Amino acid sequence: MNQKDGGTLGNYARNLSHLVRFCYARKVDFADLKHSHVDEFIYELCQETDIYNERVRNNNTVKAIVATAINFLLWVQQNIATERLIVGVDDADKRYQIKLKQEVYAHRTGRKIIHNVFPMNIPRATTTNATPISTINIRKLWDTLEASRSDTNVSRKLRGLFSKKQQADHLEYMHRRRELQLVLLEATGLRPQELITIPCSNNAASLRKSQLILPTLKGRIDSKNNMRTIPIPRSLAMKIEIFISSYRKKLIERLLASGIIQSEKDVDNVIYLNSESGKEVLPDAAYQEFRRLTVRAGIKQKNCQKMFRHRFITNMVKLHFISFMDKNPLKTRHIITDSDYRTILKKVASFTGHKSVDSLWHYIDLAWEELDAFAHSYEVKELQDRLKSIFYLTNELKGDVQNISGKQISNVTIEKLNAKLNQIEDLVANFRT
Repeated sequence: MNQKDGGTLGNYARNLSHLVRFCYARKVDFADLKHSHVDEFIYELCQETDIYNERVRNNNTVKAIVATAINFLLWVQQNIATERLIVGVDDADKRYQIKLKQEVYAHRTGRKIIHNVFPMNIPRATTTNATPISTINIRKLWDTLEASRSDTNVSRKLRGLFSKKQQADHLEYMHRRRELQLVLLEATGLRPQELITIPCSNNAASLRKSQLILPTLKGRIDSKNNMRTIPIPRSLAMKIEIFISSYRKKLIERLLASGIIQSEKDVDNVIYLNSESGKEVLPDAAYQEFRRLTVRAGIKQKNCQKMFRHRFITNMVKLHFISFMDKNPLKTRHIITDSDYRTILKKVASFTGHKSVDSLWHYIDLAWEELDAFAHSYEVKELQDRLKSIFYLTNELKGDVQNISGKQISNVTIEKLNAKLNQIEDLVANFRT
């Protein structure tokens, strides 16, 4: 079983929980469910929306939930309510409460497979196009991260185990980890689940070559054997190296000294570590950490980690458009062929970990909308990397200024420094793409 999400059993339990809540709300037993109940169940699954008035689950998710529910009812029929005809395909002798139908699927081997399925009439899903995170919201997240640096405390458990110095170092690790989360989301376009499973030892040599090895996780959270290597700016590679050699290393030393772990073998081989166990961070924990930062930043519109990925992909498509147009000056937006687009998107997919370029077509329109002028792709990429490096450095300097305020420098000096740093930040924000 996968320890992070419950694996197959965990997924089965999550899907089945919807049916349990449905039956509880209507005070109906599993064995008493009728065909109309399942129709109503499907309707509710499709109609549920989030705070942004978007569907909570797509049609494929609804189908998976219903399939789990039907399989469970078949089990109930075979093992508990054996005298009841709860679910099945009607024939001359049997009439079921929930009526299934037979569907024939052609297997790739040529064999025909018959499945008994519930006849669903799901409303056509209106897919919401991916939206990149805005520069304004990125700025808000960074400002909030620095402003909240002194507001956090270690847990009661760790206060009893750590000295004052260790507690301060622990808070520094937490801050640097949150900082790394924002940096990697924006700079690499990785998926949120890939963030928490970036291997540590595998990247030691790659980072020295300004490359980052990422797991390609799509659908299955445990498919870590599928890796991709992407080039990154030297400044980012150095930042990750410092995080590993300093903050992560000191965390492991604290956990060892306090007896929380017995040896370094207890530490998971990932960069992004749980601060209290040395294990991988749970996906929901990383999600909640980002959500709390979003709330504190006062961002009201939808804002999630995936939007960093959408921004990265849009920028990648733009850069490859620039390169393509530079090499093919007679081509215009109106005469670029599908074959041209596929060539461009295939190159982008090698960075983003997409299996098929079909998932990237939406970014073509986004890229054209944002692309105002053409330039050499290398120069644009270099400019982006330099501006991002300045942006990250500025935020670090602001944090350092806050840490030494009142000790080594006067309030006037602090104000002047912060004013200059804010000016640099404004310039960077205006030029970031």
